[in-house]
Order: sequence, then C-alpha cells, then structure tokens
Amino acid sequence: MARTWNLTVNDAAMVPAVTRPPVNPALKSIIAALLREASDRFILPRFQNLQSQDITTKTSDTDFVTIADQQAEAWLTPRLLIEQPGFVVGEEASALEPAIRNSIPSGYGWTIDPLDGTKNFVKGKPAFCSMVALLWDGQPVASWIWQPLTETLFYAAEGEGVIRINAHDETRLVLANRPVEIDQMYGSGNSLGLKEPQKSAFQARLRSLAGRRFTGSSGIQACLIANGEEDFLIHGDSTPWDHAPVDLICREAGGHAAMLHDESRFHVAMKAPFMAVSSATGWRKLRSAVWCD
Repeated sequence: MARTWNLTVNDAAMVPAVTRPPVNPALKSIIAALLREASDRFILPRFQNLQSQDITTKTSDTDFVTIADQQAEAWLTPRLLIEQPGFVVGEEASALEPAIRNSIPSGYGWTIDPLDGTKNFVKGKPAFCSMVALLWDGQPVASWIWQPLTETLFYAAEGEGVIRINAHDETRLVLANRPVEIDQMYGSGNSLGLKEPQKSAFQARLRSLAGRRFTGSSGIQACLIANGEEDFLIHGDSTPWDHAPVDLICREAGGHAAMLHDESRFHVAMKAPFMAVSSATGWRKLRSAVWCD
C-alpha cells in the first residue's frame, strides 16, 4: 500500500531537543475546570435542543459543525494560552484556515476538539466528549477527555499514567489481560482520509474484523480502550485534535498507539493512518490483518 506520508514541521522544530520547562502542577485541575465550564456554557444547553440554523457542514454533507463546537473552541483558546503560552491547533480554527496544520512550532502548544462526536451530538446521541491535549515539540504530554453527560474526566500525563475521575472516585487505569487474538477484539475503525485504490483495500480489511463497530467519537473510543472495555481504534488519517489526546490516553493506560505505516510515534504534523490498541502484541497482530505496505 504505497503512499507518501506528510510530516511538515517548521525549522524551529528541527533544532536540537531542549529540556522541557515545567508546567504549573495545578494545570490538571485547571484545564478540567475549563472543559467543564465550556460544556456547561455552550454544549449541554444545546444537546437535543439544536435548531437548524445552529448546524452547518464542512468537508461533506455528513461532516457537521455546530454553534456549540465553534463557541466552545473560541472560549477555550485564549484561556488555554493564559495557563500555558504557546500555540493552538483547534479543529474549528483549522477548518477555516487549514494552513494552521502546515507549520507546527517547537515548544509548548495545545490541541482542542471542543465537541468530538459532533454527528452523534447532532442526532441527539450521547457518545460525545470534549478533548484537549498539551503538546511539547508536537507530541502530547498531557491529555484531558471530558464526558459532560456523565461528568467523567479521563486524564493522562506523560510517564504518569491515566486516571478516571468522576463524582464518586478517582481511579488509576492500567490495562491487563486484554485479548490479543483478532477475532476476540472489539473496537472502531474507518478509512476516512485514504485515497483509492488504497482506501477500498483498507476498507475491505476493516470489514473483516468481527468486533468492529462505530462509536462515532475518537475520544469516547479512547476512553473505552483505557477503561478495559474495548480494544482498538483504527483511522485512515490522523488529526491533531483527535489523535493527540487519544494517543497519550491509550499509551499511558498500557496500550500501544502509533502510525500504521511505520509504527512511529504520533506527531501533530502527521497526516497518515493511526491505530491504538489495548496491547502492543494486539497492535502488531491487528496491523498484520489490516495493513499492507
């Protein structure tokens, strides 16, 4: 499956690595509070209450964006930069100005997916969330996935693992004893972003997966993997706002996440197929089943 994969970073990202400056240790709770407030202000009041004028589309008739997406991202962006200066790659800003993705600076940055699972949200289905990731040199070092309907936060920090926080408890998540045989795995996969003839071949392999289903939200699927409920997420393309938080949440829980074509670690400048699986062994077996170089 031949293809040239895009990785474009600016010259600043090519300088020798420097020690990452520390961040405010209170950032974990500060960002969680911002996500909660954004959802309370802009998302939850419109759940199952959208008007026709609140919904538009982007790249296709099924690629929805709502006023909730737009307002939540616009509200979050300056507040994230106050807490940790750097750059921001937001889904809705990038839809209006795609060149944002073409030059990723070094140092600290943020990704924002204000409403992941917008199609579910538009249809009044509960599988949606809000996601933010803190980057260092284009790779995630902290991730927040907020599920507003259940008031549940999944938080990961590089080298520190994943915790699930709700009103009742705070639980550290560690994956163990997940299935590694393909016919015993459950998860979500799509071929969006691939070009023909690669797309059809990849799609046919995805259809052969007995446990494949359609969550409709990268963030919800990452939480299911980290929670030990499901096993894989396979996407034909990667985006900063979807895959930065997903990558870190899945890896820090003990799973394996990487680019499908060469198993390299995710970077926000990459535009290529991505897969996260509940174990490294399962990742490699699943790659053999769905991918052909």
